[in-house]
Amino acid sequence: MAQVFDFTRLRRLTIIHVFVQAFLLILLVGTTSVLLGKVPSQVFMNSVIRVVVLQLILFYPVYKLAASDAEREVASAVTGLPAEEMQALRRKRVFSDILKGALIIFFFTFILRAPGAPQIQFSILAVFLLSYLAYFQCFNSVAKRLMRTKS
Repeated sequence: MAQVFDFTRLRRLTIIHVFVQAFLLILLVGTTSVLLGKVPSQVFMNSVIRVVVLQLILFYPVYKLAASDAEREVASAVTGLPAEEMQALRRKRVFSDILKGALIIFFFTFILRAPGAPQIQFSILAVFLLSYLAYFQCFNSVAKRLMRTKS
């Protein structure tokens, strides 16, 4: 028997992610312009290089987390799921949300405890913003691909 999917919630979630991505990009541009005004251009370029290297290292784990979240959301879009399956999916969603919240707390604590040098704080903040941008972008991409294949 073919499964019937209701992607209304998932479509709304991807639209919300687009607005969150726009907000994160505005934050990134704002912090970049502030850093440009505070430090010499060579220090700024070194910070950008550090951020790109760290982002390349973190991309695969971020992609795997986003892909598993998108697959879980698509699986929960099946209409008429038994209660125990819905409970298992809900448990996975809560665990994932706790993990993402812990990462936010880690980054904010790391930023606050970092030395007062603007280039170091910028690097940490930029890695945080870019990691979450990558998460939302990967989630939307995987979710849309899965929605197309399932419908």
